[in-house]
Amino acid sequence: MKDSGAATVEITTLIDDRPLGGLQILVLVLCAVIVLFDGYDIQTMALVIPTLSAAWGIDAGKFNIAVTAAIFGMGAGAALLAHIGDRIGRRPALMLSLLLLGVSCILTAYAQSVNELILWRFMTGVALGVCLPNATALTSDYMPSRSRATLVTLMFCNVALGSFIAGNVAPLLLQRFGWQSVFIVGGVAPIVLAVLVFFIVPESCQFLLERRPGDPRLARLLARLAPGIDPATVRGAARDRVPRQSPLMLLSPSYRTGTLLLWVVFCLNLYVLYFLISWLPTLLSNVGWPRATALRASVSMQFGGIIGGLLLSYLVDRGKVVLSMGTAYAGAAIVFALFMVVPAEATSWIPLLVLMGAGISGGQATLYALAATYYPAMLRATGLGWAAVIGRLGAVTGPLSGGWAVQAKLGTDAVLGLMLIPTVLCALSVALLPWALRKR
Repeated sequence: MKDSGAATVEITTLIDDRPLGGLQILVLVLCAVIVLFDGYDIQTMALVIPTLSAAWGIDAGKFNIAVTAAIFGMGAGAALLAHIGDRIGRRPALMLSLLLLGVSCILTAYAQSVNELILWRFMTGVALGVCLPNATALTSDYMPSRSRATLVTLMFCNVALGSFIAGNVAPLLLQRFGWQSVFIVGGVAPIVLAVLVFFIVPESCQFLLERRPGDPRLARLLARLAPGIDPATVRGAARDRVPRQSPLMLLSPSYRTGTLLLWVVFCLNLYVLYFLISWLPTLLSNVGWPRATALRASVSMQFGGIIGGLLLSYLVDRGKVVLSMGTAYAGAAIVFALFMVVPAEATSWIPLLVLMGAGISGGQATLYALAATYYPAMLRATGLGWAAVIGRLGAVTGPLSGGWAVQAKLGTDAVLGLMLIPTVLCALSVALLPWALRKR
C-alpha cells in the first residue's frame, strides 16, 4: 500500500484501541476448535492400547514407542516446519497441518503392525507440531494487548478440553465400533476444519502488512477490523520488523535471555506435566486408591489447570508476570511438599491435585500466551515452535523417569515430593523474565 500522506497508525495500536470485534471473535473461536481436536488426537493412542493389545494379541508394553512417537513428531514438526507460518502465512500453515493431521489419523486406523502405528503417529505429531504454534500465533496477532494473554490461554485451554473429551468419547466408540473408529473421528474432524479454514479463517493482518502489503485481502480485513479506516494509513509495527524468520533470531542479543528462560520453564514444566499425565493414576493406585477414583483424580488435575490458566493469564495481562506465575509455581512446589506429609486419602489429596493442576497445567497454558507476547509478530510462530521443541525434551523424559521411579518401587509420596525440584526451578526462571523483557 502506498502512503497517502495522511497520519499513519500501527496495526497493533489499531487493534489495541478498539473493542473486541466480530472478526477477532471468529479467529478466537475457530482456533479454539482447532486446538480442541488437536488435544483429542494427542490423547487417542493411549486410550486404544488396551483394546488394540487384545485385538492384536500383543503385550501392551510393545506399544511404548507408538505412544511416544507423536511426542517426537511434535518436536520435529515444531523445529523444522512451525516457522512456515512466519513465511507463507498462518492460514496456509494451518490448512496444511490440519490436512496432514487428518490423513495421518485415518491411516493410523488402517495400520496393520506396530511399526505402521509408529510411522503414522509420528506424522500425527509432526502435524500437531505445526498446527499448535500457528493457531496460537494467529490468535495472538488478532488479540488486543490488554487481554491477549487471557484470550490466548482461553483458546489454548481447549487442548486439555479435547483430551478430556477424548477420554469420555473413546470408550463409547471402542465399545460400538472398534479401535479404528477413535482414529477415524480424530482424522475426519481436522479435514473438515481445514476446509473451514480455507473458506472462513482470515490471514493475519500483521503478517500481510509485513510480508505482502499489496495483498488485496488486507484492505478487506482492515475494513472488518476497523470500519472506515483508510488502509493506506495503516502500517506494520516498527518493533515487529524482523530481518529473517530463522530460529537463529531467537538467540540473537535482542531475544537470547528471554528465549533461554522460556525454554527452561517450558522444558521443566512439561517434564512435570507429562510425568503426572503418564503416571499419576498408577501412583495413586499404588497407595490403595480404586482405579476409578484414581482416574477421576487425574481429571481433577486438568480442571484445576483450566481454572488456573485463565486466572494466571488474567494477571499476566495486567503486568503481574512474576506475581502470578511465580506464585503458581511456588504454590505447586508447596503442594508437592505436602504430599510427603499429608495422608494419602482421596478427601485430602484430591484438593491438593486440583491446586497442583492449577500451578503446573495452568502454568503451561499461560506459558504459550506469555511466549506469544514476548516475540514480535514476524517471529511469533518460530518462537512458539522452538519453545515447544525444547518443551518436548521434558515431555519425553518425564514419562521415562516416571517409569523408572515406578519400577524402583519408590513410594508415591516420595516420587511426588521429588517434583518439587523442577517446580522451584520454574519459579526462579519466571522471576528473571521481567529482567529479560526490559533488556530487550
